[in-house]
Amino acid sequence: MEEFQPSWWLIVTYLLLMFGIGIWAARTRVGRMEDMAVAGRSSGPWLIAFSVAATWINGTTLIGISGVAKDFGLSAYWTGGSFVLATIWMSYYVVPRLRATRIITVPQLFERFYGPRHRLVSLSLIILRDLGATAGVMGSLAVVTSSILQISLLQSLALVGALTLVYVFLGGMWAILVTDAIQFFIVSIGSVALVVFGFLGAGGFSVLRSIEDPDFLGSFGTGGPSQVIAWVVIGISITFGYQSVIQRGLAASSTAAAHKGFLYGGIISTIWYMVPPLIGVLGRALYGADISGDDVFLRMTFGVAGGQLGSIIIVGILAASMSTLDSTINTIASNFTIDIYNRFLNPNASPRAQLWLYRLNVILVGALAAAIYYVFPLMIELFWLGGRIMGASVAPVVAAMVLFPRVRRAPRTVLTSMLTGASVIILYQILGSVQEVGTIVVVWTVDPILIGVPITVSLLALGTWWETRNPRSLRGRN
Repeated sequence: MEEFQPSWWLIVTYLLLMFGIGIWAARTRVGRMEDMAVAGRSSGPWLIAFSVAATWINGTTLIGISGVAKDFGLSAYWTGGSFVLATIWMSYYVVPRLRATRIITVPQLFERFYGPRHRLVSLSLIILRDLGATAGVMGSLAVVTSSILQISLLQSLALVGALTLVYVFLGGMWAILVTDAIQFFIVSIGSVALVVFGFLGAGGFSVLRSIEDPDFLGSFGTGGPSQVIAWVVIGISITFGYQSVIQRGLAASSTAAAHKGFLYGGIISTIWYMVPPLIGVLGRALYGADISGDDVFLRMTFGVAGGQLGSIIIVGILAASMSTLDSTINTIASNFTIDIYNRFLNPNASPRAQLWLYRLNVILVGALAAAIYYVFPLMIELFWLGGRIMGASVAPVVAAMVLFPRVRRAPRTVLTSMLTGASVIILYQILGSVQEVGTIVVVWTVDPILIGVPITVSLLALGTWWETRNPRSLRGRN
């Protein structure tokens, strides 16, 4: 890899700014658990929009989707584009209804309709996804820092974990929303500049002619229609149960602000998601098909950009990763505090006790995520391992609960559907046919999500009809 000397003053200035915002939020904005989890429900539409966009635009999508595009072509867009299209849809039909419940976490919604058992089951399935996402994003940060500091992966994981945890520990969601807005602009400028300089350095669009594979630049890439469909289904199903995004809607000052924030954030992200596939395709054209997927983005940064621009892009990666990492850590820490400690272990805990337990959970979650990535260092696949489980269990149920009141009267069906969908996905990911294990993703003969989601949706539809078919059986239920 080319010799690269980063501008340390840019990197240090950025980190000091992030820590300063965390200290500001801790001193002026945070006094109770609700401030940590949903920023006191007082954020405006543009702050929500930039935060939603920054959550989807992260180091894993920059580095990971660039790597996927190196192998699969421009069709890699759908590994992220499906998430943000679902976000736009949620702005109209899901977020306004969730806000009306006044929940802070998704498991609270399950208890509202079905009781504590459903809350615990949904919590377990959601955490599987969020821990995988946290580990994947932490890994993208570790890849960058280990490259520029020339340190081991383990040392890098410890460093980036400590940096992120500090300002989440201090300011919670308030710090996250403000820093997300700043990070969004840094990421956008740096990543778009890399594409522009990549084309200029390669001599324009003619560089794409050097790619000999005729399917690479086609509509479905080298993975084919089934792979693209699987990416779309994964993205949509994960989004419906993605607490880190949902909590931004709950943090808005009004339903109108939440709707606009999700709509604007989804549109912005939909456009931006064209950038990582272009970086991956450019990297393949410039450096050949043999370059490792997880090296493409950094190779482009160090080789094409260099100098001050390269340093800005490095700051962009740090910003992108931290904007999502802080969100997922915040969400899981909120789950442990609200859904376990405050609900079952100590319902009468004081606001101060809840706040400090949340902060302790932040540290524990960060350490656990670092350990997961160290054992299983596949960025995008970490998003999808737990994401498939949640996407084929909790997510369809959340969408059905919000949109179809009849589902709220079918507790046995809901529990059976979630457990069946999760079990099918887990068994398939253990026993299913793997076509290829890459540096970024695992390629399946048939993606597990295409098996799990239809089963869950079918059980949910048929079971709800059966369980609620007799009006007398509904008496006394919510």
